[in-house]
Amino acid sequence: MLHILKKIADWIVEHEKDEATDCTVPDEVIDEWLETIEERKKQIEEHGHTDSAQYEMLSDLEKKVKEIQAIRAKKCHIKS
Repeated sequence: MLHILKKIADWIVEHEKDEATDCTVPDEVIDEWLETIEERKKQIEEHGHTDSAQYEMLSDLEKKVKEIQAIRAKKCHIKS
């Protein structure tokens, strides 16, 4: 199940990267996406499951979303 979710997340990130380069995606979408990931990671950390596959997947997704922020900051002159 996690592998399927990871593949879906990877596809979304790749799609969002394409969208981010033309600066049409509102900043709020990216911010909310990152906040959701951070909140879920915090919940997992509180339960001490930082060695789980879900935590690893969220960490990878967080890294990709931050890449999107960096692309937007560079391309759209938006502060990240």
